[in-house]
Amino acid sequence: MIDVLLLQLPIPQLNYGKQTGNVPLGAACLKQAAEGLPGVHVDIFPESVASYLGDAALIELILSRKPDILGFSVYCWNAERSLFIAEAIKEKYQPKIIFGGPEITRDNRRIHSEWVDFFVYGEGESVFTDLLRNQSRWIEKSAVASAEDLFKKRQSPYLLGFLEPDIENMILLETQRGCPYRCGYCYYGKSRDRLSFTDPDVLFQTIQWAHDRRIREIYLLDPSLNSRPDLKALLRKISRINRDKRLEIISEIRAEGIDVELADLFAAAGFSWFEIGLQSTNPEALKIMNRPTHLKKFLTGSTFLKERGILPRIDLIAGLPGDNLNAFKQSVDFLAENDLKDDVQVFPLLVLPGTDFRRRSIELGLNFEASPPYPVIDTTTFSREDMLMALDYAETLFDMVLYPMPDLDAAWCDGSKVGEKQPPDHWVRIGSHRYISKLGLNHWRSFEELESLSKKLTHPYQIIVGSGSWNLQYIRKTLEILTSSNPFTPLELVFIEPETVPDTRALLPSVKLRRPHYLDHDLRFLFAFPGNRAVLFTLVSQDSRPRFSGVMERQVFWWRNSTLPKPADLEALSGLDGILIDSDGCKSSMEDWQDRFAEHVDDILFVSFADRKLQKRWMELTVSDDYYFNVFSD
Repeated sequence: MIDVLLLQLPIPQLNYGKQTGNVPLGAACLKQAAEGLPGVHVDIFPESVASYLGDAALIELILSRKPDILGFSVYCWNAERSLFIAEAIKEKYQPKIIFGGPEITRDNRRIHSEWVDFFVYGEGESVFTDLLRNQSRWIEKSAVASAEDLFKKRQSPYLLGFLEPDIENMILLETQRGCPYRCGYCYYGKSRDRLSFTDPDVLFQTIQWAHDRRIREIYLLDPSLNSRPDLKALLRKISRINRDKRLEIISEIRAEGIDVELADLFAAAGFSWFEIGLQSTNPEALKIMNRPTHLKKFLTGSTFLKERGILPRIDLIAGLPGDNLNAFKQSVDFLAENDLKDDVQVFPLLVLPGTDFRRRSIELGLNFEASPPYPVIDTTTFSREDMLMALDYAETLFDMVLYPMPDLDAAWCDGSKVGEKQPPDHWVRIGSHRYISKLGLNHWRSFEELESLSKKLTHPYQIIVGSGSWNLQYIRKTLEILTSSNPFTPLELVFIEPETVPDTRALLPSVKLRRPHYLDHDLRFLFAFPGNRAVLFTLVSQDSRPRFSGVMERQVFWWRNSTLPKPADLEALSGLDGILIDSDGCKSSMEDWQDRFAEHVDDILFVSFADRKLQKRWMELTVSDDYYFNVFSD
């Protein structure tokens, strides 16, 4: 029996338990393609496990299984972490390792490794099944093959129970492969020279399945939904299935192709929003990216959607070749002046492997980071300072924060009067095992114990530093131990009323994360200067004077009054980054406070509770759609 394990690692983040969108759809398609092959057993590392384990814990779990074949779905956000785990596994035993996914392109030298036995370019189903049937194919080291026939007729993997829709209460539905456009910044569909569409009956079956199971949302993954030739007939059938609008359907579309009839059909079918890639209004930039756009038709189509209650989520890219700061501002102004600023996403250009922009980067004058996610640094017409000014202009005009700080969760104990207790470890259950999401430094713990615990950490994790362990050298050694075992796992240090303000510059050299970490680039514009973005430092103190506000530093007021804070108290503390409520009031009064203030959460500073149970309740009231709470309990 050939035992196969397929794994997809999540986008790194600094809040434990936050939904990652790490749906292993590609792995599920491979498992489905291999169903029925004699002598083969294929498993998928569950999203609910793969998304929340630290590096060392993941490695230990894989080694406990020891599959014959280990397959990775590789994206820009998990490429280097996938390589690290592949190497760590190969050092222990010799499975065959396959890499596939969007990051696997022939021009991406960063991904080539002696630890990987086979690279799959483009669609994977046909290549995967061939490798399982014919061992001699492994000698080829790489392959590309169409999976069109498999794609057109197969059921959605959700119907076979291969995926976990309950995590986000959403399913991803792939109904099209390939793209009719060849935008310079995008790799989607470059490995295909024609479009393929699933059989409509397969699509309707999946939508009916989701509707019957009260799934909240379906995301149609088509890169441009209105490229389907049978779209209007398809929408009429969906509207009959979803006549009660129980399902919210979302997708991507070119707004220029939307007329009144199509907009009506989208509304009747239950579409709630579309992602629409405007990217720029600059004719020169649009020409270079090979994305002709008729702005008047774009406005007309977007307006038709808005009039029917369908939100157009507009994308803009900063740093495009041929663009400059003034032209970018004109693109921002265009959306604001035409009442299209309800939901705008602004990104710095990513010069992705396999794209036309990567191939022509020297010719186009694109200076970009060599490591994922490959953001542009500057161009011949867009300086580094221009990038900062462009994003700041968009934030001001759209009244939004493009790079918000992570949510505040400084809880460290159960029960009231927790401020009088030392912070213990917080164990959570992920899958069938227990792990640590909050490691308490409440006393001098041996380095041998910390080495053992480093293999039990979640992704990400917190270190809660109590007053009893405030020793610079000891904390530095702790950081070295934990991060050496978990070099791709972000973390947060929470200091509870230390004697002196922590010197983060003295601590960072002991952090053994692989640099630059993905977050160092992805969250580059969280602060004005580049540097660390994968380690967050939080100071909890009863001193309300601002004194901890550097890069990746935030200061939180420790509220230990017997009475709960009033609006005036929160306003008085608005110069800080948050408040940690540690009152000894009764449970009912605390919950009543939460109920009253939850509706104002967007207008006040970050709020956290020292009691973990109260913190979880607060999160359920205020950010319930953002978190997967099953991984918070022991």
